[in-house]
Amino acid sequence: MVKHLVNLLFVNGVFVFLVHKRSNSKAEYNIKLIRQQTNNIKFSAAVIGTWSTVTAILIVMAFHQDLMIVIAAIFISLGTGRQIFASALDVVTTNLNAFVSSWTSTLLLLAKNRLMVTTTDWRSIEIRVEMILISRRLEYNLPVKLDGVTPESQQILLEYLDEHKWELEYQEDITNDNSSCLAFFHYATKQLRE
Repeated sequence: MVKHLVNLLFVNGVFVFLVHKRSNSKAEYNIKLIRQQTNNIKFSAAVIGTWSTVTAILIVMAFHQDLMIVIAAIFISLGTGRQIFASALDVVTTNLNAFVSSWTSTLLLLAKNRLMVTTTDWRSIEIRVEMILISRRLEYNLPVKLDGVTPESQQILLEYLDEHKWELEYQEDITNDNSSCLAFFHYATKQLRE
């Protein structure tokens, strides 16, 4: 049995490694899911898990009167309910990590593109954002729209920030002005920490 399990894992591992399509990392998240309260998601997952548990137990009890089968069905359905609950939390966590990674990467791009401005020490700001990326074990994960933005094409970045500032609940306009970019940067880092 162990030999079969090792063969199965090894063959599947090699297959997944060879067939797995490698792609560039692009930020994708569902903002509606991120805006949901954690308690709502926990409650929904618990209701779905409980419903599947009760349904499985009732189905088994209706067709089998053997006590051992009913006990096994209870344990299997409880495991299924827990798995549904864990999967729901994993989806939320994955989306939240993608959201934070995307915005942190965008802030890093902003800091790198603002290095030409001499009125503010954007180099120290860039280092702070890199520390956030490293300390939270986030990936550099830019949105597709910002892929390939350079200091010469900084207007694309500013337009993106102005279009998507509502995701961080930022109210002010973001312009090419240094104080505007700095104010957004400080607000965004505060929001991402929270």
